Amino acid sequence: MRRFSKNNNKRRKRARISLTTEGMESLSQTERRSPCDICGCVELKDLYVAQDRLGSDRRQFTISQCGGCGVLRTFPVMSDIELAEFYPEEYWGEEPSKEWIVRSQSEKTSFLDETSIRGGRILDLGCGSGYFLRALDGSRWDRFGVETGSAAVEAARRHLGDEKVIEGSLGDSHFDDDSFDVITFWSSLEHMNHPGVALHEAHRILKADGRLIIQLPNAGGYQLRLFKGNWFALDAPRHRYHFSEKVLRRFLSENRFAIEKITFSSKEHNAHALRQSLKSKLSTPVVGRAAYLLIKPFTTPVDTLISNRGHGATITLIARKT
Repeated sequence: MRRFSKNNNKRRKRARISLTTEGMESLSQTERRSPCDICGCVELKDLYVAQDRLGSDRRQFTISQCGGCGVLRTFPVMSDIELAEFYPEEYWGEEPSKEWIVRSQSEKTSFLDETSIRGGRILDLGCGSGYFLRALDGSRWDRFGVETGSAAVEAARRHLGDEKVIEGSLGDSHFDDDSFDVITFWSSLEHMNHPGVALHEAHRILKADGRLIIQLPNAGGYQLRLFKGNWFALDAPRHRYHFSEKVLRRFLSENRFAIEKITFSSKEHNAHALRQSLKSKLSTPVVGRAAYLLIKPFTTPVDTLISNRGHGATITLIARKT
């Protein structure tokens, strides 16, 4: 997750002007077909058109499938500075209570418990304001975070300590080899322009008997097939890479990780994404609203049934080094 300081406003405006709708349509094939960070392939098949669900920009973005590994990508290619334009001030929210943090992170902390690792050094990549780390018992866990957004880094540092939260990418952190018991990517790997670099570095700094946790939207689930470019969890342009289970398994294997546990159910994300996608699909003011209200009571039970069969909108997994 990304956010940059207001000092970059002028630079961000210049970046935004350079990518108007007309400019996007005239992008050269070289710019649109930058090599895939996972497999290096430049061949693409355009699948969907998506818009920013936060409404901060009316441009359309293209979701394309890599001809090499099959991962889906968001185009046009954008730098971190250009992407910062799409993380508004309200993206980070206001400071919540401790009780809210513990409650909101319960799905994550419960999944962490399934690693059988009960304490040690833990690193959360894309930690935001540090909610997950703050929900952990500080007497058991030596907590570290990496985050690119300045305001989020400041919030996390207030609670975890200046030296425990690194501003920048994982590559900027310079951690020692084999230095963490657990590394987590909670809804962050898909935001990265270079997920391959991040996963390679995670392997280097994870202990031999450590565990990797990844959670991200499932691009192989029923919701993307149903809603296509209107799927809430595409979250264009903030999500740069969109993984299916097949792609993610191969990606992990090639980076010397083996999956121990995987689930496609998420009470926090799945039904919410379904409801928001329906709102977007049923966008006509009167008829669409009425149809949504009729369908809404059935969204959670229907999604739970489909998710339990392995087609849910979220992938959460535990992996070990090989």
